[in-house]
Amino acid sequence: MNDFIDKVREIVVGLGYQEILSPVLTNKDYLYKNMNIEDFGTVEIEDYMSGTYSAVRSWILPNLMEVLSKNKHVEFPQKISEEGLVNARKGERIEEFNRIAIATSHEKSDYTEIRQVLDFILRCFGLSYDIEETEHGSFIDGRVGRVIVKGRKIAYLGEINPEVLTRWGLETPVAALELNLTELFEII
Repeated sequence: MNDFIDKVREIVVGLGYQEILSPVLTNKDYLYKNMNIEDFGTVEIEDYMSGTYSAVRSWILPNLMEVLSKNKHVEFPQKISEEGLVNARKGERIEEFNRIAIATSHEKSDYTEIRQVLDFILRCFGLSYDIEETEHGSFIDGRVGRVIVKGRKIAYLGEINPEVLTRWGLETPVAALELNLTELFEII
């Protein structure tokens, strides 16, 4: 699994994305409110020291949005990615997955650009995929898709909703994807 993850990271870096490293701990506002979605299984810390770090991340894209929001002064285009663990509560169980999130921000970032990134990653592993229309509050309606490989839903991709951009204080468009590497590894 580690060799596979390293290969994916190497591919993404080769595409010109800067790798970031952010804390696994975050908060529900960043995970859900700022991203315009409902809680889908947060693992919360009972005796947290700071509200900023009161939950374990359930997905990585909010971390990338936070980095972009703190780097508005940096030259565009900004192309960043992060691979890491996420945890989500499913009933009484807590499931752990490796994921990679990839985001690009510049005046012309769009669905096509981020889909090309996904296409290249999956082609490197000889995989074909389908994309189904879906709704996701973090993305613009009609500019978001759910990625399916061999019948398994493994990613979301699209253009970030302007409401989400505003919540993060961003003025430049962002296109992003989040890919479940644990699921992809099982498929391969």
